[in-house]
Amino acid sequence: MHSRRFLPLFSLLAVLSLVAALIPLTQTPLAAQSQLPTAEQRNTALQVGQRSPGLAPALGPWARSARGHFQSIEPGASSLSFRAILGDRGSSQPIQYQILVDGAVALTTTTPPARGFAQAVAVENTVRVSPGIHEVCLRVAGQQTAGRQSVGRQSAGRTVDCEQAVTTPPDRGEPSVEANARGVVVSPSGVVVPVVGGTTNNWRVTTPCGNTVTLRNGSFIERARIVIDAGHGGSESGAVSGRLQEKNLNLVIADLVIDKFEDLGISAQITRTGDYRLPIGTRAGIAEALAPDAFISIHHNGGAVRRASSPGTEIFYSEVRPESQRLAAILYETMHAAADQFDAAWVDTVNRGASVRLNENGDDLFGIHRFTPQIDSIITEFAYLSNPSEAALLGRADVQEAQAQSIVDGVLQWWFTNDSGTSLGRRFTDPSSSGTGGFDSCTDPSLTAGTVGRFGLSNLAEQAAR
Repeated sequence: MHSRRFLPLFSLLAVLSLVAALIPLTQTPLAAQSQLPTAEQRNTALQVGQRSPGLAPALGPWARSARGHFQSIEPGASSLSFRAILGDRGSSQPIQYQILVDGAVALTTTTPPARGFAQAVAVENTVRVSPGIHEVCLRVAGQQTAGRQSVGRQSAGRTVDCEQAVTTPPDRGEPSVEANARGVVVSPSGVVVPVVGGTTNNWRVTTPCGNTVTLRNGSFIERARIVIDAGHGGSESGAVSGRLQEKNLNLVIADLVIDKFEDLGISAQITRTGDYRLPIGTRAGIAEALAPDAFISIHHNGGAVRRASSPGTEIFYSEVRPESQRLAAILYETMHAAADQFDAAWVDTVNRGASVRLNENGDDLFGIHRFTPQIDSIITEFAYLSNPSEAALLGRADVQEAQAQSIVDGVLQWWFTNDSGTSLGRRFTDPSSSGTGGFDSCTDPSLTAGTVGRFGLSNLAEQAAR
């Protein structure tokens, strides 16, 4: 009689146990294999760093079959080296897998046997590719005899992971800049300072405010392919909308861009790592010390009131660098398109597009350009933070992600294509200046004590909400 009383409870426990057993198998949504984009679509969209949606189904006949994913893909000049994890929940036998590059089989091989039943195996290998941007997919074969290969043709199986990857970008840096570059040191507190002399762990460096000191600890960085500058900082807030300040937004976007380049295996370095003053002369010194291919200063605009039907994105390039003009024209198109996918009451000025702004002497007005005449430098003004409608967008994480991705996309297009861009703006003289960016009244942050403050996406979202 007592056992009958507990039968419903036992039945419920059995059902719950079955559900718990199935949960690990349903973490990935049931989806058909994704259709790989064409080369033209890849070079147009350039959604580098974003994972394709087509992953292995976790239900049905594949519930206990082989699966896997990429851990990393490292670029070479004409190769991609990958590390992947594969496993079969129903076996310890070798797994046949393929690497597909742009839809074609580049490698077919098998893993070594797993050390135990249902244990995962790590594999490493390299495939040859043409220079540029590629879609790289990991495919596991169906039930086949271990060791059987089908090189050159696509065997039955499932695509379990896809990544977009790039080869090592072509070098567009100036040899004369590279010859004089001494690198930078990231100090114990996180401040980036250019090296001007000394030896390892006894570096002579320039502080943010232009003082020369000796630094005995820190992380040395010899070179970066890209230098990303987070505009303003410290007492120089830039444009402001409520509690959302441009200096903080610039830093968040710069961080996102750095992360995206590093995920692709491309070295990138930020200039300002926290909320402190960083005069333009020091920003330029950091860039010259790293001899990058491109130097990009991130800003968000203020002041416009003229209503527009689309974003008033502005990019400024160097008067003396033709490749700076080409990069600016490409970035205007990728960044404008990224902003235009969102709805806002846009504003603009006559300077929208890729423009060059000169002083009364006919030289570049902006010190970012004037102090780095041998580096392809640009200044980006994505949207108008001073416009409340656009400010509401700029505080959103999805908009920040889109902006950062558009910068990476544009730089890759500049590196790997001969595109020139078609959205050139004005070449005009306007010597007026805000008067910021100099060394006057500059106070250095500590290079050794504590850590400099950082602003993350959640902080900016909170500021925007307020």
